Amino acid sequence: MLDSMRKHASGPVAKILIGILIISFGVWGVAGALSGIGTNTVAQVGNTEISVVDFDRAYRRELQNLSQQVGTQITPDQAKAFGLPNRVLSRLITEAALDDQAETLGLGVSQETLVKEIAADPAFKGAAGTFDRAYFVQLLRANGLNEDDYVLERRAVERRKQLADSISSGATLPATLAEAVHIYQSEARTIRYIVMPASLITDVGEPTAEQLTAYYNDHKADWKRPELREIAIMTLSPDDVARPSDIDDATAQKAYDADKAQYTTPETRHVYQLIFSDQTTADEQSAKLKGGASFESVVQSTGRQLADTDLGTITRDKLIDPKVAEAAFSLAPGATSDVIVGSFGPVLLWVPEVNPSTVKPFDEVKAEIKSNLALEAARRDLSSVRDSIEDARAGGATLQEIATKNKLTLRTVNVDATGNDGDGKPVADLPAKDQLLKAAFESDVGIDNQALADGDSTIWYAVSAIDPAADRTLDSVKDQVAAAWKKATIETKLAEKAKETAARLSKGETMDAVAASLGLTVQTDADQTRGSKPPADFSTDALKAAFDGPKGYAAAVAGVDPDQQIVLQVDSVTETPFVKDDPKEVSLTRQLADAMQNDLLQQYISELQNELGAKVNQQALQRVIGAS
Repeated sequence: MLDSMRKHASGPVAKILIGILIISFGVWGVAGALSGIGTNTVAQVGNTEISVVDFDRAYRRELQNLSQQVGTQITPDQAKAFGLPNRVLSRLITEAALDDQAETLGLGVSQETLVKEIAADPAFKGAAGTFDRAYFVQLLRANGLNEDDYVLERRAVERRKQLADSISSGATLPATLAEAVHIYQSEARTIRYIVMPASLITDVGEPTAEQLTAYYNDHKADWKRPELREIAIMTLSPDDVARPSDIDDATAQKAYDADKAQYTTPETRHVYQLIFSDQTTADEQSAKLKGGASFESVVQSTGRQLADTDLGTITRDKLIDPKVAEAAFSLAPGATSDVIVGSFGPVLLWVPEVNPSTVKPFDEVKAEIKSNLALEAARRDLSSVRDSIEDARAGGATLQEIATKNKLTLRTVNVDATGNDGDGKPVADLPAKDQLLKAAFESDVGIDNQALADGDSTIWYAVSAIDPAADRTLDSVKDQVAAAWKKATIETKLAEKAKETAARLSKGETMDAVAASLGLTVQTDADQTRGSKPPADFSTDALKAAFDGPKGYAAAVAGVDPDQQIVLQVDSVTETPFVKDDPKEVSLTRQLADAMQNDLLQQYISELQNELGAKVNQQALQRVIGAS
């Protein structure tokens, strides 16, 4: 029997038994603490009880598994948020129901068979390939079990398996159903279609006062102004407390002299480099240069072009070879070098252009230096300023008083939860926008809020007023309502035109003729099945509609974008013959049979619910999950 159990461990019944962990509360539900259940019992199904000990062991095991999955120890509150207690209880209730029925039917398995099958279980084989008792015990202990517990659990699983097999394992799939499913899944269609844009609908005019009012009233929620909050914001950052004016010229001059390289642009030269493979050739070409030949003509005489030798305009550090760098940055503008024995062979250089090093004068960078020095000082002093502000707040000072004392800016904004003002326009420069808005809309008027941190900045805020959400008047949103009415009217007329176009096809006009009359192009999508991914301009609804009728069937469907309609026609239908012994069909048949067996077991479990019911001792349950 256990051999049969292992055989089906990954089959449909096993999957259902595992799936019950998730679905069974939809079947059983959880009642409150009911009378008639002992204090040491968590739940009772029929005559079968789930003890506190059994639930505690199963719950702790699942808690440990979940902790390992997420990489941290799960707290009881987190476990409740995950729904873990209910999932464990759900599984145990379902198992208890099957156990109760198995007991009623007298199902069982002998001790000798259990021992034999456990010894043959591959999960307990050691390095020698045979049953390893030490490993068996170790594995059980790791899962919070001893040998007696495991044998009892395995016997219970086998009895449940016998019961499940008796309900569902004999179910077979009718060949007619398998063939029908095959045809449904494999049928392919070629679809011709046109995409109708909103531009096909010419100007719909302006709405009348009555139309505008009716549309406004039907969509009033679209124009509702969200809740606004008046928020006072004070930010402390290095920029807010930096005082460049406090830095004198002498201090700035000292910093300039100490870091003059920062304000220096190094010399650059346009360098050409001609490398030779031997000294003799290099000397010969050098003699030509000294005799008045141009560098370009010398380069060309070696079979190369001048561009091949161009290193560009570079600084000295970009030349890797020290000898070449020294020579290149020693030449006068326009001069050529003697032969230099470099790291990669003999070299001739030409430097047609020299850009001397430049240094920005102190007066040009003085303001920048003072600003940087002030920022450095501000960062050093920031923590003490922050502490003094918190002390002032603790002493009852208002943000306005604190801002004035510390020469900070207190800004007041009226903003909704998304960062827009009352006119729906974004409020600019909100510090730590998402963090600030979330905190402010969780606060209230008069609340002393904790400061927010944003990098080097600290943000204090206070909600000073709340303006509840309200309907905007028609006059205040008249232009938006009119634009929305036009858009909706165009979409409605486009849908009507698409239906008319589909009707023309149904009456016998060709797709090409219809498309030509509209100035549109016919698209073709071949070999589409119900499970295909449609083209980018062909909506999922259009693909579904293409299978709603036979060859020649035409339909109008919403397009990929709201301002599009698709008119389609089924051009051809291809059905693949059903071959019973084809491996794909065998696999499909097996999957369908599995699904049928699962459905039967589901129905059986539902019937057990009606017959047995379940009582849950919530007090005992809470004792376990609250202490774990």
